[in-house]
Amino acid sequence: MDAFLAVAMKVAVILILILVGYFTVKKGMFTKESLGHITSFLLYIVTPCLIVSSFLTAESGMLDLWTLVLAVLLPALSIGICIAISYLFFRREPIGRRRVLRFSLIFCNVGFMGIPLVEGIVGSEGVLYGSFFIAVFNIFCWTYGYVMMGGGKVRLKALLLNPGVIGIVIGLPLYLLDVPLPSLVVEPVELVSALNTPLAMIVVGGYIAQVKLSAFVSDLAVYKMAVLRLLVAPALFLALVLLIRPDDTLLMSVVIQAATPVAANCVLFAVQYHSDAELASKCVAVTTVFSVLTIPLVAVVTQMLL
Repeated sequence: MDAFLAVAMKVAVILILILVGYFTVKKGMFTKESLGHITSFLLYIVTPCLIVSSFLTAESGMLDLWTLVLAVLLPALSIGICIAISYLFFRREPIGRRRVLRFSLIFCNVGFMGIPLVEGIVGSEGVLYGSFFIAVFNIFCWTYGYVMMGGGKVRLKALLLNPGVIGIVIGLPLYLLDVPLPSLVVEPVELVSALNTPLAMIVVGGYIAQVKLSAFVSDLAVYKMAVLRLLVAPALFLALVLLIRPDDTLLMSVVIQAATPVAANCVLFAVQYHSDAELASKCVAVTTVFSVLTIPLVAVVTQMLL
């Protein structure tokens, strides 16, 4: 029970930040356009800084070759499980809704919510492992997800120059070569990375504020997707990861990230490629609210099995 309450407190703090974003938008302090600008800042500035910072603060010698391989393969396994599940559901939905529901099931909030939760529950070592999940997420998102949502052919630039890959390309060599950096470089990176949790949650709250509350209770497909996203997929992933049995910190980190709600990218992709943006907002909002209960449950079950 103590472990459950500790994790629930971390998620509750996240929820409070989301409420700040919700009321900020409702009061007109942030607009839809300003949320878009903040999202871009988070994606392309804060996220790479957060990943680089996790490498700079990591203990030397922590990552051996097998751990590096697992840090990449386990996120790919999680996404692969979700892709497989997505083919079994939502076949009768119109194509626009089907794309959004399947995208929501496959791509979860590994950066905006995953990293703050991992940092709070596991610590900085978990952020290090979590950075690989972000990179794998972005590779899948800008290939499979991009094509599925109607973006057309895969763009090599988007694949290679996404925030997760940039952060690892900068941070991993610094870690492996144990390069000493002056505080004039390290401190700004750490200060910018500290913006991730509050800004990201405020953005999520802002997107939720744009959806009418009455719309949340009328769409059963959203709740079916939420159960699959928050409970079924993480449970299947946990069962397979326990067979592999990696380092406990790596295991806990990837399971927490795999249990996060729908990625905010779902809304961005739906708007950009003319799918059902309102449905995407509902998917993000509903799963984010329910995750306050489901993420502590998944985390505590994982701790008990360890």
